[in-house]
Amino acid sequence: MPNTDGEESEMVKEMIQSSGDTRGGGENVSTTEYGGNGRDNVATSREEGQSQMDRNLTDPINTQLKSAHMKTPEPGEHTPFSDEGDELLSFSPSEMSERHTPVLTDGKGDVEDDDSGWDTDLDIETEETKEVYDATGKNVYMQACKEAGVVPVSHILRHITTNKIIMKHHGLGPAGAKAIAVPLVTNTTVLTLDLEDNWIEGDGASYLADMLKENCYISDLNLAENRMGSKGAKAMSDMLVDNTSIRKLNLAGNNFKDRDAEYFLEAVKNNYRIRDLNLSHNEFAEIGGEILGAAIAATESLSHLNLSWNHLRRKGAIAVCRGMAENLSIKELNLSWNGLGNEGSLAMAETLKFNSTLQELDMTNNRITNEGALVMSKGLEVNDSLKVLRFGYNPLTAAGAMALLLAIKNNSNSALELLDLSEVVINSDCVAVLEEIQQMRSNFEMLHKGAVGKFAKPPVEEVDPVKVLHTYIESKNMRVWDLFRAYDKDKSMTVSHEEFKKGIEASGIPLKPRAINRLIDMLDKDGDGEIDYSELVSGQKDLVAANRQERRDQMTRISDSRKTAIYKPVVEQYSNLKISSLRQSLSPDRKMKVNETIRPDVKTWDEFGHRAEEVNEAVRSLDNTVDFITSAGTKYSKEEDFLLKTMDPARPRSARSPTPVHAMVDQSRGRSATKKSATKK
Repeated sequence: MPNTDGEESEMVKEMIQSSGDTRGGGENVSTTEYGGNGRDNVATSREEGQSQMDRNLTDPINTQLKSAHMKTPEPGEHTPFSDEGDELLSFSPSEMSERHTPVLTDGKGDVEDDDSGWDTDLDIETEETKEVYDATGKNVYMQACKEAGVVPVSHILRHITTNKIIMKHHGLGPAGAKAIAVPLVTNTTVLTLDLEDNWIEGDGASYLADMLKENCYISDLNLAENRMGSKGAKAMSDMLVDNTSIRKLNLAGNNFKDRDAEYFLEAVKNNYRIRDLNLSHNEFAEIGGEILGAAIAATESLSHLNLSWNHLRRKGAIAVCRGMAENLSIKELNLSWNGLGNEGSLAMAETLKFNSTLQELDMTNNRITNEGALVMSKGLEVNDSLKVLRFGYNPLTAAGAMALLLAIKNNSNSALELLDLSEVVINSDCVAVLEEIQQMRSNFEMLHKGAVGKFAKPPVEEVDPVKVLHTYIESKNMRVWDLFRAYDKDKSMTVSHEEFKKGIEASGIPLKPRAINRLIDMLDKDGDGEIDYSELVSGQKDLVAANRQERRDQMTRISDSRKTAIYKPVVEQYSNLKISSLRQSLSPDRKMKVNETIRPDVKTWDEFGHRAEEVNEAVRSLDNTVDFITSAGTKYSKEEDFLLKTMDPARPRSARSPTPVHAMVDQSRGRSATKKSATKK
């Protein structure tokens, strides 16, 4: 028999309560009776259960992501998470309403045949089939931040689907770098990643390096100023061996030491895709420079290399220049602020003779004096590929600037378009040469601080008439006897002074009347007014002896030059340079000029005129360049004193820290004032 109305009402209430507990996670369901008999439809109150659901939806701390990529919610959907860390489920508002609709019963208390409000295995499978692959990696980044214990960065979430992520000075640290690396493993949109000055250190560099071994889309990477150290150097090197997508890499300011250069040697040797490498503002010194020089010689992919603001002095600087002599790919090289000195300038001058790919060279602020500018000019006389030379902020005067300008003027094949001599004061003579160059090449430009004064030029040296006569005889392939017979018209075996003058003028020998008179005085040794054959032969012998002595003097100068501080460290590294193997890339004009700069007689003669050990072409080229200093060093010797009195007199200077030039001027003026006061007394 059926129960009483009160008993039926209690039964229905228990069924609804149990149903609510099953679906709602413990929600309290209450019933309201209509009609007074308890048999009407029962309505379920869901206010308290819905409130609990809303709190669950807005509490991200309780959520846990189990997979690397999750479903991206559709617009308008809610994304509740279970308290036990189950996978993310998505419900639309209608589904939420259905899942919390009270269960209706018939009059007998049986549950209606409707399973729409129940969680079944079939429902879970249906929901999983609707999940969408998260290609952006936003959810993965959020989960990585949670695991790493760092705060997610909104910039990443906004730009992870773009082609650039630029996050400078955010203080990410190693953990932040790890969180960024995780979603970028499979990211296909980001092409530029800029994390400059984030102190990611060696650990952060390792995380990013592991990511870049898998990511094949990022091509521009900036990790400057991140304190990577040796651990980061090794991580980046290992990455470059495997990575084939990075074209531009900035690792400036990461405290790399000499020992870390070995890592980059292997990376540059094995990576054939990278084009732009920035290793500036590190701590590479002589040993590091020698290692990097070997890397420069080996690379076939780099076109832009920045080594500025290191400590590549002496052997390190020479090794880098030596590597450039063999390099066939680098078009832009920055060696500014490295203390290269004059020996580095000499090494670069030799490199410019043989390298035909370098187009822009920066040697700003490298303690290069006029001597270094003079040797550099010998390289510019031959080079036909360099377009930009930055040589400013070096302790140069107008003499050094003039040497560079004359080299450019004398090289008809020079491609130079910009000569940067910032903070170098030139003079009006330099301006005149500059104007001559610009008349020939209108696109040539020179930067300087200003022009003051003129050179105190030495007197013009007169030519040696005996040498001119000897040169003429050799050029005509004649003998001394043939010349004498041509001048001896009466066959008397003597030639008067007048006959000799007419013969010289008729032969077209380039001697002025004054020089001819000097020649006659030199040949007429007995002063009888005539020149006989024996006197002409004696003069020829004296000339040969003078030439031999000149060669001995030249060998002595070269021997002394090889002992100087500028020459010795350079020849040690250039002595094994095989010039013949480099000429394949040189133009015909360049090859001809290189041959002209290599001394043919230095090969087997020593300073005493005796045969000595054979010297290769590279050393002979160095001998020629360094010997230029001897012949040109005295050309503008009086100019230095002149510039001390005229250099930039209007420039204000501090009384506490005068410039060296002004200090010398003040000292000179002080001595002059002392002498004047003593005279007055």
